Amino acid sequence: MATTKSHKSPLSGEFISEENTDEALTTVDKAAEKIVLRKLDWHILPLITLIYTLAFLDRANIGNGRLYGLEKDLGLKGNQFQTAVSVFFATYVACEVPSTIFLKKLRPARFISGIAILWGIIATFTGLVQNYESLLACRLLLGLAEGPLFPCLIIYLTFFYTRKELAVRFGYVVLGGALSGAIGGLLAYAIGYLDGRHGFRAWRWLLLIEGPPSVAIGGFGWFFLADSPESAWYLSLAQRELLVIRGRRDQHEASSPSANALHRSDILAAIKDWKIWAFSVLNFLADIQIFTYAYFLPTIIKAINPAWSTVYVQALTVPCYVWSAIAYFAVAYTSDKLQHRAVFGILACLVSVIGHIMLIAGNNVAAQYVGCFFIASGIYIVSGIAVVWMPSNLPRYGKRSTAVGMQLMIGTSAGIPAPYLYPTGDTPRYIMGHSVTIGLLALCAVINGVLWWSMVDTNKKRAAGKEDWKISGLTEEEIVGMGDSSPRYIYAI
Repeated sequence: MATTKSHKSPLSGEFISEENTDEALTTVDKAAEKIVLRKLDWHILPLITLIYTLAFLDRANIGNGRLYGLEKDLGLKGNQFQTAVSVFFATYVACEVPSTIFLKKLRPARFISGIAILWGIIATFTGLVQNYESLLACRLLLGLAEGPLFPCLIIYLTFFYTRKELAVRFGYVVLGGALSGAIGGLLAYAIGYLDGRHGFRAWRWLLLIEGPPSVAIGGFGWFFLADSPESAWYLSLAQRELLVIRGRRDQHEASSPSANALHRSDILAAIKDWKIWAFSVLNFLADIQIFTYAYFLPTIIKAINPAWSTVYVQALTVPCYVWSAIAYFAVAYTSDKLQHRAVFGILACLVSVIGHIMLIAGNNVAAQYVGCFFIASGIYIVSGIAVVWMPSNLPRYGKRSTAVGMQLMIGTSAGIPAPYLYPTGDTPRYIMGHSVTIGLLALCAVINGVLWWSMVDTNKKRAAGKEDWKISGLTEEEIVGMGDSSPRYIYAI
């Protein structure tokens, strides 16, 4: 007598046959799916964008504060400002891998919201520091609080969205970084007029005003965000079941209970996978440009024309960040439509290189300022595409969470050397900083190309059956459990 395998629905508690589940994968109501997707977008994207905007604002406002006398007031000498910027990342990177691995056990929504409250408090009190040592202490604590955010947001999005939807949705996180630059410039422009009010310099007002919103939005997110599709309070039971089916349809290898659990073998598999190390190095190289741009754009623009006032320079940073957001969204939308990642990463490297060359070679003020826009065009695309591309090819949760933690830990550690590429003595051309960044972007383009070629080659071999020997004698469950190592798995390129 034939038997039909079944599994228990995590939502309704009913037992569903695998035959019925497989049928559901091909008969999903497209209209119902669009409604669910719209609900997800409205309940997830605005809030996480705002959270990341505030995080980036609180870490990078020290760059705006520098133009308002922070160095002089705290008695900073030599490269002490660069050290204060750099030390943030020492604690920041240490938190990334552990937080992603154990995110599911920490209740994702509460954890993300809780750290927002914590860094908001730290950022606010940074405005009261009186010397170099207390500034370093606050920067270390701020890095500890903010470190888990970015990798956890990436993992959080993979809980709800499919591979074909990630680039645009991740774009909202990227938008947060770009918005923080624009908002930071506008706030710095406005707060500059508070200089001396109630005995506080403008840089203190900047930190004191920009910290509390993180506390408020973290408190709101504590109650508003859902931990997973199964606990999404804003969806009906049928809509939550639809999310589960979407996940199975997107990557069958991610559908089993084993694939969604944390296993030591998956952690080790991530550590042994050369592609994850390549993505990590790629992010390190790309993130150096992001961090130098975030911290030194006001300084670079000021050097273009020293006659510009500090307030005017702050205002000039805003259009650059707005343009960077527009550029990323245009590329992310096209990348999702074409389902291609690598070529956009390579082109973004080349565009940013042109910008750095313009800043080195240009004698014309307008041409050099336009160079800042060329850099902005590729700044988030190079890193952003890689951050989306890698986890979309890792269906097993344990390997994916470890890989994202590794990629972002190594990538974010770029914040440690980055501040030293633009020493004060190199003004106005900053030839060393721009030249080194050009070389790093060239390497980024090469790594993108190598990863692209490797995945295309593997897909061809699997399509030709050249890896079928790996599944000889295995059960269907064991084959599914292989994740991206399965000969049936096709990499997204």
